Amino acid sequence: MNRFYPLKANATIIPTFFIDSHAAPDQLFEDACFRIRAATRLLETYTSVTIKDTNDSDFYRLILPAYVLLQDGVDTLEQISFKGGLLHV
Repeated sequence: MNRFYPLKANATIIPTFFIDSHAAPDQLFEDACFRIRAATRLLETYTSVTIKDTNDSDFYRLILPAYVLLQDGVDTLEQISFKGGLLHV
């Protein structure tokens, strides 16, 4: 089993951010929750924004941070699942 697993959301072809699969499940869970909460708060903020005058590049800049945070959270939850935890993502 590899110790470090790359996050799926990367800016480059070769990943540079990794999850330590030897971390305790409760630490991984706390980290996943942190990212998911941050993404949901960001999306909640967007509910009060009017996007009628945004162009495609603006929309991409609004959505990308939420996607990265949510994908990182899911990747981390998957590591808990792989370690034999109770979660099945």
